[in-house]
Amino acid sequence: MKVLILSGRFGFGHKMAANAVREELERQDKSIEIVQKDLPEYFYPHISKLIYKVFGLVAERCHGIYNLIYKISGRMNSGTRPGGPLIYRKFQKMMEEYMPDVIVCTHPFCMKAAATYKAKSDSRIPLVTCITDISMHKEWFARQADLYLAPTAEVKDHLVNLGAAPENVMVTGVPVRQQFLKDADSDNHAYRADLYERDIDHGYEKHVLIMGGGLGIMPGLEKLLYTLHEMTGVHTTVITGKNQRLYEMWEGRFDDVEMKGYVENIGKYMRNADLVITKAGGITLFELLHSKVPMFIIRPFLEQETVNARYAEKKGFARVVWDSKEDFIEGLQALLNDPGQLEEMKACMHKAKCEMIDCELSQAVWAIIERGFEYLSAFEFASSERSLFGRELGITDRRKSEWEYISRLA
Repeated sequence: MKVLILSGRFGFGHKMAANAVREELERQDKSIEIVQKDLPEYFYPHISKLIYKVFGLVAERCHGIYNLIYKISGRMNSGTRPGGPLIYRKFQKMMEEYMPDVIVCTHPFCMKAAATYKAKSDSRIPLVTCITDISMHKEWFARQADLYLAPTAEVKDHLVNLGAAPENVMVTGVPVRQQFLKDADSDNHAYRADLYERDIDHGYEKHVLIMGGGLGIMPGLEKLLYTLHEMTGVHTTVITGKNQRLYEMWEGRFDDVEMKGYVENIGKYMRNADLVITKAGGITLFELLHSKVPMFIIRPFLEQETVNARYAEKKGFARVVWDSKEDFIEGLQALLNDPGQLEEMKACMHKAKCEMIDCELSQAVWAIIERGFEYLSAFEFASSERSLFGRELGITDRRKSEWEYISRLA
């Protein structure tokens, strides 16, 4: 069986969710062939870097425009697909190249492109949509989707109201990678030992992790770092992601502030933090839920992150600074100096995780595999008929002829 996973680097949460699904597929069945593609990069190889650069600039410096576009797209008719003949032809080319048995999409653009293909070709290939934000946005819905992985029960209800069958929506949370699902490994134990030695030498009592998402965007970072530096017994780690300029700006400025660029083993840093100061991205929220570390969110400015922050605050596992004029220093200091508050937030995280997630990622991935095998089983029938339909279609290659035949089933 072959699984095609499609995503896009509009922020790194979509790609991380795709990686999580891929890792679980590999864990459950190593015989499955997995093809993971960045769809904008595949569609527009010569300008994809420019597309992502413009997106990053808009998200960082022109978030008013970003939010306006996001709100307008949410008011469009559900089921609207990006499209036209160009999108269809490009997607058809991809399908002919990879001939998958199931498609998994972790970004709305990918899902809509796949839905366009299914609608125009009458293909029955299973389409799985993995939603990576808590916001109930119509862009995630398409009538051609066969299975949804929803982050919350509220999102499931929203999808059902739009027309999705309840049995085809699984509440999994946003999928996270294996490093957040398993217990601390030997590397993590070694990291804890290093922290302990450092604590003894320098008197650190609290560890704060600052993350600005994959783009490394964190408002008010200068004030934040000076504040944490002046606090007694606090060690800070800053993960700047792909933002090299931010890394170079602050590297080596303070003895108690450790700068990191893009890191793969981010779960290690999360598990060893007492508090994470971060943006409210969907994937980050669920990574922290699994890591059981409270969140401190400073002035969320992107629309879907605002929705995520409200949800986390309502559930009690995040403190959110909403007002741009509000001085967050006093609240941050009070939280770090109150172990009882931090423990209460951790308890809220455990409760919220139990409330938000109905089934584990392993169950959802097994459902994906089942749909793929159901589609693949049609090849057995196609094989017995391949001589006939192969002549009709003018195709001699067995695998391609079977795929072409199944794609034409009404």
